[in-house]
Parts: sequence; structure tokens; C-alpha cells
Amino acid sequence: MYPRNDDDYGFGWDINFDWKMGLTMDSWYGRFLKGVYNFIVCVLQRLYSILGFYIMWILLHYGAAHLYPMYCMPLTMMGLLLSPFMTSAPHCIALRWLMTEGSNVIITMWAVLGAYAVQLMLRR
Repeated sequence: MYPRNDDDYGFGWDINFDWKMGLTMDSWYGRFLKGVYNFIVCVLQRLYSILGFYIMWILLHYGAAHLYPMYCMPLTMMGLLLSPFMTSAPHCIALRWLMTEGSNVIITMWAVLGAYAVQLMLRR
């Protein structure tokens, strides 16, 4: 890593691009880095599972809210005449359930996020 004076211009760098850089997992620094890495991976996995759960419900709610008027209550005269029969159709019941449960999960998500934010503010 010290400059060498053997190149054409009288100055050069001898840089070692060894990715391990002399670290082994037996050294305290290597064990520390491995512990930090494991901690970060664990936190990211938990965040991914929690965020994935809420993102899934948000997408289901969004999709059901857009599919319900299209398939269960179309804005036509025939849709008006068929609406008493379509409300009890299985796919319409499923879409209504998805909208209701999706709304409940999203409301709970905001309540949990708000409670966590208040907890963080009260700690300081």
C-alpha cells in the first residue's frame, strides 16, 4: 500500500485488492462483523414479513374495490336490474369481504404505526 517508484513516471501505488483484507472470522473484528450482519439480516427479514403482510392486504383491498363495481354493480340498466341477484353471488360476497377486512387491516396498521410513533416521542 506504499508508493513504489519503479513505474515510468517515478511514482505508483501497490494496491492489494484482496476482498478479505486479512480478516478472518476468528478475529474479534470478524466475529463482530458477522454478528452485525446476522442482526441486520434478522431485522430485514422481520420487516419484510410485516411489510409484506400489509402490502398484500393493501393490494387485495385495492383490487377488490375496483373489481366490485365492474362485476357486481355495473353502471348500466341491466346492472340495476340484476343488483338484487348479484349481491348474493359468491364472487360479490368474497369481494365485499376483501374490502371490509382490507379496510380493517389498514385501519389497524395506521393505529399500530401511530402508537409506535407516540411511543418513540414519549421516550425522548
